[in-house]
Amino acid sequence: MNKTKKKPDNYNTVILTELKAKYGFTISYIQKSIRGERTGTIPTQIQEEYKKLDRAAKAAIKSKLNETQP
Repeated sequence: MNKTKKKPDNYNTVILTELKAKYGFTISYIQKSIRGERTGTIPTQIQEEYKKLDRAAKAAIKSKLNETQP
C-alpha cells in the first residue's frame, strides 16, 4: 500500500510564460510536454526549446555570479 512519492518538478516560470506566448498553449500543456506526457512534433519542439532556454538561463546566472565575486 506504500506509494512512492515523487517530488514535483519545478519549472522556470519565465520560460513557461514565454513558451505560452509563443505557442499559444496553456501552461499545463507545456509542462506536460516538457515531462514527456504529450507526444507529437509540437510537444517535442517545446521540450527541446525549454531545455535550451533553461540551460541559457542557468549559464547567464552562473556567469553573473562569477562577475560579482571578489
